Amino acid sequence: MAIDSNRRQVLQGALAAASLFSTRAFGGEPRLWDVVVVGGGLAGLNAAMLLEAQGLKVQVVEASDRVGGRLRTGRQGDYQAELGGSEVGPGYGRIRDMVERLGVGLHTNGGKTLPFALGFNGELLQPDAWASSPHNMTHGAERGIAPYLIQNRLFFDRVPFTDPGDWLAAANLQYDVSAAEYLRAQGVSEAAIRLCDIDVNAPNMAAVSALSIFRDLVRIKVEGFTDPTKPQYGANASLTRAYIKGGSDMLPRAMAATLKQPVRLNAPVVAIEQTDREVETRLADGTRLRSRFLVMAAPFSAVRRIRFLPGLPPVQDNAIQGALYSATTQFHFRIKKPYWESDGLNGSLYTDARFERAFVNAAGAGPHGTLTVWMNGDGATRLDGMPLEVQKDYVIAEMVKLRPAMADALDYVFGYSWERNPFVGGNKHVFGAGQIRSFAADMGKPAGRIHFAGEHLRKLEAGMESAMETGEVAAFEILDRV
Repeated sequence: MAIDSNRRQVLQGALAAASLFSTRAFGGEPRLWDVVVVGGGLAGLNAAMLLEAQGLKVQVVEASDRVGGRLRTGRQGDYQAELGGSEVGPGYGRIRDMVERLGVGLHTNGGKTLPFALGFNGELLQPDAWASSPHNMTHGAERGIAPYLIQNRLFFDRVPFTDPGDWLAAANLQYDVSAAEYLRAQGVSEAAIRLCDIDVNAPNMAAVSALSIFRDLVRIKVEGFTDPTKPQYGANASLTRAYIKGGSDMLPRAMAATLKQPVRLNAPVVAIEQTDREVETRLADGTRLRSRFLVMAAPFSAVRRIRFLPGLPPVQDNAIQGALYSATTQFHFRIKKPYWESDGLNGSLYTDARFERAFVNAAGAGPHGTLTVWMNGDGATRLDGMPLEVQKDYVIAEMVKLRPAMADALDYVFGYSWERNPFVGGNKHVFGAGQIRSFAADMGKPAGRIHFAGEHLRKLEAGMESAMETGEVAAFEILDRV
């Protein structure tokens, strides 16, 4: 949607009229902003840039000490790793355009992880031994599917629609049931469902909606992922993806730098009150910001801590209070010696142990590459009661216990838990069973002068692109009202 010169004149006239509006419904700052944007991730920053480009006065507030949301790059010396969103898919048109316009740049040298060895019930084996292994408790044809492929394989051929926009169609709401229950109804074994729990980017298979998984699979099919016998990511992945030069967080930093009004950091919102004429945003430090409109672009896991006066409509309130996020914890290491050469097994690990998965990038920053331990969902939550340093020591001990060749092979660099981040609470929003039917279609609708954005509202896009899409939608909604 483009705003032409005639419309710009209309907008400028509307803004001039708005400057006459001086009635102070609240006791906030004397200045009246056109829009306050809550959340300094891609969604909020894209909305702010679009609104500023049309002459509106915008203030972005961010609860943490940095912009970027779930784009977070870890750096220490020559070691760099993405802790959140990392890959720019083939269809990420908004991201690619923004990268080009701001001169940030992309590269395709993301590295390839080494293939997995498997670790089940304390025993190591190569993937080609899985089908006949006594540790493989799956049934029938399932036995021939490697554990790291099984979730995609079980859902890929069962996707009931081909258009990414059809996931909200009435005919598909029948799949808005527990993914575990759906698979059981298809005759899938309990052992196979448990294997899916290791990999699923959700709390667990029992919690996540099957329709939520189908939605994401349809989107990556459109991008070109058509062979579920190959991994979606990592070694032998079927798609080549791009990466942001210098780290993913370089893009939101560049976006924030374009704003006329600097992002207000360390500014968590505690309450939002609106009348039919304006919105007051109350910050934890006592500041009150007055605006004509507000874009709520923070994750729902953080929004549920904010008090709304009056309360939000039931559909938004239910979506916020019931929002489901997948925990993710990572630990990063330099590899001091190629331990896989001494035991003859593949370098990476896919296991039923508490650390779940360990990916070796042989091209990483270390004498023999790097290793990333990656725990998802309930697997991450189980350990998040421990301090991060204690978790790290536990994870190292568990890896060495399973694979003795790893003893003294690793130098720890850093770790990160998204669940422990008080302003995020998880790395990805997913729909729980029954939630799509209950509120997915309507939870992003404006509530008075409050408009919503964020990847939790994604309709057609995925990942970083979905955040950009929803920020764009919120901005255009407001532009249609000024």
